[in-house]
Amino acid sequence: MYCLGSTFNEISAYINGYSHAKKAPISGADFNQFVCLKNSFPTNYAWYYVIKTCSKNDTEAIALMKDTILEFCDITSRMSIEQVMNYAIKNANTQKEGEPEKIFRKFDRALLSGNKAVIESLVLDIEKADVLWQGKYPNEVAEQLEELSNKQPIKRIYESENGKSIKILASGWPFPIEMIQKNGTWKINAGKIIKLRTHT
Repeated sequence: MYCLGSTFNEISAYINGYSHAKKAPISGADFNQFVCLKNSFPTNYAWYYVIKTCSKNDTEAIALMKDTILEFCDITSRMSIEQVMNYAIKNANTQKEGEPEKIFRKFDRALLSGNKAVIESLVLDIEKADVLWQGKYPNEVAEQLEELSNKQPIKRIYESENGKSIKILASGWPFPIEMIQKNGTWKINAGKIIKLRTHT
């Protein structure tokens, strides 16, 4: 499977297709959940996306895929599925949150309450930004959602060479969020969020 000259996308597509068509140790949803939990991703992401996102290049992604599959096969032969998932959480590849992640959490809270002043201070200038503070939740609902959000990790998946542009994954969001450092302050590029809310 790990042929010389093959790309990560080619190999992962083959493995994924094979595991769907044939009964294999990584068939079913358990392997996908394991990969997500082990890498601190929301569990609705596909395992091959997670592995590629966590790797610098194809060579590293192929090696990580191989190691992850072998690790999963080994521990599932010795543990129950519940123990396997607890193992993944305990051994998750976590990272300490920096200023960009803290800024995004502040932005996320402001979205729930429709706090225009806070949202405007945290996003890059963009058209139709007003839709960001029009979706206010009832106070009780906002508090519950904030509590859930605070318990979920934020995963940094990309950082530019100059350190002034990053992308993060946060639970509840269907796509990576881009953040830009402007005049020494981190700002959210809310373009995709606005498109999501306006369906355009």
